[in-house]
Amino acid sequence: METGPLSTIRKNKIKDHLNKENSSYQNTRLSIQLSLNGLSFCITDKVSQELVEVQRLRFSTPRSENELRGALNDFLESHNVPSRTYESVVVTHSNALFNIVPQALFDLSKLSDYVKFNAQLLPHDELAYDTIAHKDMVVVYVPFTAVNNYIFDCFGPFDFKHHVALHLEELLSIEHEAPEKVCYAHIDQGTLNLTVIKDKKLQFFNSFQIGSTEDLLYYILFSLEQLALDPKEVQMLFYGETTEAEPYYKKALQYLNNCGIYRPSFTQKIPTHLLDYHFDSIILNA
Repeated sequence: METGPLSTIRKNKIKDHLNKENSSYQNTRLSIQLSLNGLSFCITDKVSQELVEVQRLRFSTPRSENELRGALNDFLESHNVPSRTYESVVVTHSNALFNIVPQALFDLSKLSDYVKFNAQLLPHDELAYDTIAHKDMVVVYVPFTAVNNYIFDCFGPFDFKHHVALHLEELLSIEHEAPEKVCYAHIDQGTLNLTVIKDKKLQFFNSFQIGSTEDLLYYILFSLEQLALDPKEVQMLFYGETTEAEPYYKKALQYLNNCGIYRPSFTQKIPTHLLDYHFDSIILNA
């Protein structure tokens, strides 16, 4: 039986198929979000600014960094992500291994000093930093290095940032009508990020692990007390995994009088079939 010609035809068809698949992603940006509590990615067409695809995976229990690498490989492979070519790739690291440093005190040779009190540093840990544009502050952090290495092997050079930098860049750019302090509560995959801003200046930021509505209320009310803010008067805006129908938001309404939902700004167009897909839209600004 002659298999040569048939094999050549089959190979060409496979090659053509892959070329077509790759060509449809030539002008796209792949954004990957990393957390020990879960993973997600989204693909954006950079020409039309339309969101092409978004997928999310939640872990029932937190993973270690080594486990995260394998989980990301399986997650991306299951959606054929590594088989495509992208114009750019950006990765967001979400963890508690960070510190916010005033630009005036930042020294590149002392990165470990900024985070050693917030995290137990290991000898092989690498450090990175993100500068918050025009805000005179720097986020110093420990990225998921093993996962970064895997992503580089898959896609080549890419950019990465810490999720705190994304949130601060977004929130510090908001124009508020009133000079009072505004408290933002971002909820995502069991993590509460609390940010207090006044006159476009950062007053407070902290991250907490939460597993119930009681946890949420405890950390919010405790933080407000430390900042001498009245729960009955402070403007509290929720975003991330939060809607008016979520238990977290309903519980907060029982103790906070001035609550609302904040919707981060982004330029991407979200197709109708993705409107109901629950994801943290602030990642679109990565």
